[in-house]
Amino acid sequence: MRSFQVLMFTLCLVGGLYLVTQAPDFFMPDRWNPASGWQFGATASRLLGGGLLATAAAGANYLQNFYYSDRRRLPGPAAQRRHFMLLALALALIAAALVTAVPTPNPDYRPPAAQRQ
Repeated sequence: MRSFQVLMFTLCLVGGLYLVTQAPDFFMPDRWNPASGWQFGATASRLLGGGLLATAAAGANYLQNFYYSDRRRLPGPAAQRRHFMLLALALALIAAALVTAVPTPNPDYRPPAAQRQ
């Protein structure tokens, strides 16, 4: 379980740094309808990267408190408030990125062969 947590922490950190520094335009298809989705511009990409970095910061606090301290203990009230604020910030940034992204049809979508005839 610890290796999975470190993998997720690393993916959030690397992905967030890439999105914040490079700000690429990309298309994210809709989960239920692949013919449509959201086009992320530079601003939405940076917001999404900031959300991933906030998630990585919350994960770093979690890993440090529960695995890399002298003994496992519940964090104090200040650490719990910091963790809550990081998670709330991550949710707000990801929601802002999804609101900022433009819903568009998928430029690469082709209907299945049975529907094309």
